[in-house]
Amino acid sequence: MLVPLLALSQIKGKVVKVKDGDTVVILDQDLKEHTIRVADIDCPEYTQPYSVVAKKFTSNEIYFREVEVISKGQDRYGRIIGFIQYGDGLDLSSELLKNGFAWHYKRYSKDKDLAALEMMARKGKLGLWQDKSPVPPWDWRAKKNRK
Repeated sequence: MLVPLLALSQIKGKVVKVKDGDTVVILDQDLKEHTIRVADIDCPEYTQPYSVVAKKFTSNEIYFREVEVISKGQDRYGRIIGFIQYGDGLDLSSELLKNGFAWHYKRYSKDKDLAALEMMARKGKLGLWQDKSPVPPWDWRAKKNRK
């Protein structure tokens, strides 16, 4: 996956909390905490099927590991939206998609590589794609908010 050239900033630190599949907290070298929303993907919501598995996947991949965040900006909740790079050139957005634990968030991303990773996971019936008709998190949230 190509990271945008116009990335706003980079943050390096250790992942000290995994809130859910696509939100983590990192502690930088100045001991400042940053809440990071993983860019260009959306994992199942807390009450959705596969939310626990997505969170466990993210924990297994990056919890208490050093990461680099390439920021795209902030969301309306003040979280940094960013690509999380770790290990030997791994990207968490790509890994979540590749393993079937997230949707490519096409509303905010036109990345063809990420779209292709989602399609491969769908075809392989990996992760949440094992369900006959998984509900995207944005539809789940909209339905919940109508109640």
